[in-house]
Amino acid sequence: MSDTTNDIDGTGASDGTGGDAEGPSAEEPAELDGLAVDEAVERVRAREPDRDPETVRAALGFVAEDGVVSRTALRESLKLTSKVLTTAETRVELAGIALDDAREAAESAPDLPTVEARLADFAAEVAAVEDRAADLGSDLQSVVDDREDPAARFAVADGLRRVDERAREVQRTADEIQFDLEAFERWLDSHAVRVRELGEDLDALAASLDDLAAAVETLETGGDADARPDDPARAWFDATLSHRATGLTVADLRAELADLRTWADREDADPVDEGGLDDLAARLDDLDGRHGALGERLDAAAEPEWTDRFGEAVAAVESDLADCAPPVDWAVVQSTIEEHRDDSTSDA
Repeated sequence: MSDTTNDIDGTGASDGTGGDAEGPSAEEPAELDGLAVDEAVERVRAREPDRDPETVRAALGFVAEDGVVSRTALRESLKLTSKVLTTAETRVELAGIALDDAREAAESAPDLPTVEARLADFAAEVAAVEDRAADLGSDLQSVVDDREDPAARFAVADGLRRVDERAREVQRTADEIQFDLEAFERWLDSHAVRVRELGEDLDALAASLDDLAAAVETLETGGDADARPDDPARAWFDATLSHRATGLTVADLRAELADLRTWADREDADPVDEGGLDDLAARLDDLDGRHGALGERLDAAAEPEWTDRFGEAVAAVESDLADCAPPVDWAVVQSTIEEHRDDSTSDA
């Protein structure tokens, strides 16, 4: 954990500039101490007019007491932010412990791609939030280093605001990961939970197909005046990308269904129970059929100018995702689609 708290009450002056790498320079006006926040905001913006006044106000709020900027308020805010940081670091440690617990629980599960992929995703999430937490301590220390310099008061305040916001976001992320890991352990432990969650995933797929069907119908008919797209070609392109992503969802769920069948066989669970794996398999077949029909309708609705404009981008997406097989790496899928969507926007 960070030991920044141990240095907050020091009194040594610093000749640093304050703030983290994203923060402002040390050229903000001095002598903000003793000013009302509104006056301090105006003084900062007189020197840096491009700064958003509400952002400046939020930063100065970290170094104000009873509406007045002061060194005393800064010292108290440093202590508070240090506690926020410590809490974030603790939650990240707990997420790491939860990951270790999940790995141990997974040792009793079958050696299946569905299990391995989920564990790998969690490991990547924990590693990422650990890296974010590790950066916070040094960023807060840079704020502490400049706390005694009145000329750096705004730089310190803004750096403090940034660290506080990021620490709270790290804490939220770590809490979410820990919650998801606990749910993963329940999934590992119960056939009924696995079946229920697969059913929920099919519900989400059905909702996505409903949205896609509405978009296709609008392209076919032109839609009502209120729903008619301003750019039908781009609406077709977006619907085509959604159709491709939804196809990967179908493949991913079919692979998971196969793994759950293998798992059920090994545990002598009954896949024929009402709402069980056999019912889910039939439902997935129906959704797969809907997906295929929507693809045919999208192709039929396409105007020549639409394909002339976006055909190469669609082909590029297909090429980039051609090797994307279950278990699907959804981060790769999302980044690929967004990249080509952005490229097509810039070329328009």
